[in-house]
This record gives sequence, structure tokens and C-alpha cells, in this order.
Amino acid sequence: CLYPECGKTFSKRENIRSHIQTHLGDRQYRCNRCGKCFVRRHDLKRHAGSHTVNKPYKCPCGVGFTRQDAINRH
Repeated sequence: CLYPECGKTFSKRENIRSHIQTHLGDRQYRCNRCGKCFVRRHDLKRHAGSHTVNKPYKCPCGVGFTRQDAINRH
């Protein structure tokens, strides 16, 4: 990415194109439940899981997550 202080790199042209949209504020996919907006439709679909009560990934501390990567970051 050529934006100052970003430093992200991409191997596919379509990925850099959608990434640049994040810098431009072009987020056309909006969550109907909370209003959060996304550049890519699949990001919106992934986000939609955060509104579900089914959180199969449980931390010993009691916090539940809808995705494995989220509990790994926790």
C-alpha cells in the first residue's frame, strides 16, 4: 500500500484494490443490526456472527467467541 504509515503488502491485485477502499472510506456494506460498515461483503457476513448468541469458542475466563481466530487473539 502506498498510503503513508500503512505498510501493508498484498500478493493479489484485487486485495490491494479493496484495501485502498478502506483508506478512501468507501464502505458500501452496512450491518443492519449495528450500522458498522465494511468494504467487502464477506467481512460483513463474518461480522454478522458477532450478533449471534451461539459462541462456540469459550475461553477459561468465561468469554465466548464466534470465531477461532478471535479467541486466539484474546
